[in-house]
Amino acid sequence: MAAEHNKIARSQSLALGEARLEMARLHATAGQSLRELWLSLAELALQALQVERIGVWTLIDEGRALRCRYLLQRSDHEFFQGAILRRQDFPAYFEAMSQHRAIIANDALGSATTQQMREAYLQPLGITSMLDAPIYVEGNLVGIVCHEHVGKPRTWSDDECAFAGTVADTIARLYGEHEHLNAESVLQAYQRHLMELNRMEAVGRMAAGIAHDFRGIVGAALGFAELLRRVPDLPAQADQYSQRIIDALERGRKLTQEVMSFGKDEPVSPRVLDPLNVIENLAKMFDVLLGKAVKLELDLDERAGRVLIDPGQLERALLNLVLNARDAMASEGRLKITLRDAVIEAEAGETATYVEIAVSDTGCGMDEATRRKAFEPFFTTKGENGTGLGLVIVDQIISRCGGQLEIESTLGCGTTVRIYLPRIAVAADA
Repeated sequence: MAAEHNKIARSQSLALGEARLEMARLHATAGQSLRELWLSLAELALQALQVERIGVWTLIDEGRALRCRYLLQRSDHEFFQGAILRRQDFPAYFEAMSQHRAIIANDALGSATTQQMREAYLQPLGITSMLDAPIYVEGNLVGIVCHEHVGKPRTWSDDECAFAGTVADTIARLYGEHEHLNAESVLQAYQRHLMELNRMEAVGRMAAGIAHDFRGIVGAALGFAELLRRVPDLPAQADQYSQRIIDALERGRKLTQEVMSFGKDEPVSPRVLDPLNVIENLAKMFDVLLGKAVKLELDLDERAGRVLIDPGQLERALLNLVLNARDAMASEGRLKITLRDAVIEAEAGETATYVEIAVSDTGCGMDEATRRKAFEPFFTTKGENGTGLGLVIVDQIISRCGGQLEIESTLGCGTTVRIYLPRIAVAADA
C-alpha cells in the first residue's frame, strides 16, 4: 500500500515538474492576447493538478472586490469571466488575502477562511477543496489564482502548494510581458471604469445622508398635515389643500426612500443561481402587476448559464424594469422577458459569453435624447409620479455584480432593456 502511494506521489511530482518546464517556456508575443496566454497556462495547470476549475481573480475597487478575469472549467472546456466577489460579502476570504498568504482549504466547506462561500459559491458548484495563491506584480498584490476541486475533498501536498505558487508567479510574469507589449492593459482600462462607478457611489452615499435627515422632516410635516385634516369643521377648501400637502409629502417620502436605497453600500448575499428559476418564480406577480390589458410573454432558454448575484437584488432589478415597462404602455400592450446566453464585447475588445435577460415592451418608447439621459439620477419622464432613480438603481445592481445594462428604444415603437450578467457556471442541468 505504501509502495503504491509512493509511486503515485512520484508520478505526480514528475507531472508537476514537467508542467513547470512548459510554463517557463510560455512568453508573451506581439499580437497575442492576454486570454490566449492565460488559456495556455490554464490547460497546463488543470492537467498537472487534476482540478476541475482554475480562475484568475484580480483586485479592483481599491482592493474592496475581486473580479473574475478568466476561469476555465476542465470537464467541458467552458470559459467564464466577469463575476465579482466583494470584501463586504466575504470578509474572511479577503482577510486571508490581505495577509498575503496562500489559501489552502483541504475541506473548503468547513474551512474558516472559505466557509462564508459555502452556500453562496461552493455547494452550488460542487467545490469541496480549494488551493489559492496570491499574484504579485512589482511587489504589489494584484489578485489571486484559484484552483477549485470538485468531488471528494482532497489534501493538497507540499508539491501542489508550491506548484500553485509557480502558477501565480507565471501569471504575473506573463502579465508584465503583455503590459510591455501593449500600450494599454485590460486591467488599467477596467480600473478607470471602476473609478467612475466609485464616484457615483460616493455621490449616492452623500445624497443618502441628506435624504436620511430629510426623511425626518417629511415625516413630521406629514404628521402635522394629518392632524390638520382632523380639525373639526375644517372648511372644504382647507381640507382639499391639506390633502394636496399630504400627497406632495408622500411623493417626497418615496423619493427619500429611493435615494437612501441608492446610496447604501451594505453587504448583500450573492450566490450562484439559475436566473431561469428567478424569472419563473416572479412570473405570477408580474401578471398581477401588469393587469389584464398587458400580455406577459416568457421566452426562457433552459440552457442559459448560472450567475453570481444576490437573488433579492436580481428580483428588484427585474421588478423595476417590469414596472417601467407597464407605465410606458398607457392602455394595452405586450411585455416580453427573454433569457439566453449571449456573446458580447465584455471589455477592451474581448468577447465573452454572458447571460442576457431582456425586458421588452410595446409602449411609447423614447427618442434618442431621452434614451441618453435614462441612466442619469433623478431624470424622469413620469413627472410627479417618478423619482428618476428606478433605472439608476438597476444599473447600480447590475454593475456591482460585474454586468452591463443596455437600452434600445424608438419613439412610438417600444423599449427593450437588456441585462448582461457574467456567467459563473453552465446551467445546473446542462
